[in-house]
Amino acid sequence: MEHVKVINIVQDETSVETSQIEVVEAGDAKMSEKLERNSASIGKSMWSSHLLLGTVGLVVGLIAAFLLTQFGPALTQQNPLFTYIALISPGLFIGLFVAGLIGLRPDRNEVIQTVRHAVRYGKVALVINLKKTQSASQVTKLLKQHSDNVVESIR
Repeated sequence: MEHVKVINIVQDETSVETSQIEVVEAGDAKMSEKLERNSASIGKSMWSSHLLLGTVGLVVGLIAAFLLTQFGPALTQQNPLFTYIALISPGLFIGLFVAGLIGLRPDRNEVIQTVRHAVRYGKVALVINLKKTQSASQVTKLLKQHSDNVVESIR
């Protein structure tokens, strides 16, 4: 029960509370929930970022098309419908694409893969969800004294 000792050390030497620590062991049925604690807020964040960046892309496409139909070459002035279609579509696509890239969170993927690897080989993983006021470097430094592998992600 080495992990219990490490949990106690983390709690004693930092401001991390018991509710912020998840223990993931081999065969843990709730591993996904422990790794992605707030899946509802993640979905909400992805939804709002797609709406926002999609709208920004649409507006940028509209502005570019307007400028081209008013001041651009004769081809764009004579075919405003095609100009709008040609610029709104990529603007919207690029906005949604950027929102998708933001939603991928490759930093979280590293944490998930590391935990899965540890659990697969019979080890225990501690997932500590820090608050914004807590120092990740302090907790990481403390954990490195007791573990071979410590990974962190952006909050």
